[in-house]
Amino acid sequence: MKMTKKKWAIGVAIVIAVVALWSALKPAPAEAAEMNVYGSLNYMVSNNENASGVATSKAENNGSSIGVDFKSNLAEGVDGFAKLQVGIDADDSGSSPFDSQLAYAGVDLGDAGVLSAGRQDSVFKGAVTSKTDVFPEFGGSAGQKLFSRDSHTVIYSNSIGPIQFDNLVKVDGSTGKSGVDVYETAASMDLTDSLSIGVAYTDDKVNAIEYKGAGVTFDLTDATSIGYSHTIKAVESTNLDTKAHEVVGSHTIGATTFSVGYGEIVDGNKYTTFGAEKKIGENFSAYAGYEMTDKPTGVDTNNMAAGIKFTF
Repeated sequence: MKMTKKKWAIGVAIVIAVVALWSALKPAPAEAAEMNVYGSLNYMVSNNENASGVATSKAENNGSSIGVDFKSNLAEGVDGFAKLQVGIDADDSGSSPFDSQLAYAGVDLGDAGVLSAGRQDSVFKGAVTSKTDVFPEFGGSAGQKLFSRDSHTVIYSNSIGPIQFDNLVKVDGSTGKSGVDVYETAASMDLTDSLSIGVAYTDDKVNAIEYKGAGVTFDLTDATSIGYSHTIKAVESTNLDTKAHEVVGSHTIGATTFSVGYGEIVDGNKYTTFGAEKKIGENFSAYAGYEMTDKPTGVDTNNMAAGIKFTF
């Protein structure tokens, strides 16, 4: 019965959005779509230790990408939008230096909400783990390997007063059955100009795993902020709940932001992370990071990285 109610609620939300779009459509004057091209080239040198404590140095790509945003007015009060973003492997000299990161299209219905479909970011990430995943390298241990983006997804978002609601469904047939394969729901709210909170839930039916989480950010001053995230991972096959939490503090002096964080998977690894990023002009920045992992096995690892990033 629980699953039936979820499917029914998701179906109703989608139907409402489609009906609202259909009824609201009024021809708009023809105009060219707005287009914005953006991207980054990110390269670093790292020195990472493996589980045996043996260090390996490497110069490598670190998440370079290029993307384009589209937006067009479809009718009075209705906008269409799309995003295409691909990762660039700056180290690949072969025939496949690109990989799909984001690729979706949707409609903004104003007060009726926003509906989009394609390869999109996790709404769990946006509400919870993004509060502490702020380092240019390392960090983000509280996510417990929850996906940050995925294909075959539909997202419906709307707000009630100050609360933003986001709902995601993934339907790709992975379970071998009809219906939803992954379901996510999240709620976020700015309590004040300096304090924001988020909660989220994920039901991954493909791997029989549930995630619950909460996150908060607090700006102490214009230059200083604190973030905290807490997640619970419940695996059906083992009937075990794994808890994790992470806290990060950041402070900006001039053009440089310094960050320090501590993350822990309860009864598992503990992470201490340091990072610094300095803006050099409008488009360039340089960064450095260090993370020490304290493992229950007694073999601690130390990872270091430094890099430069160009954005446009």
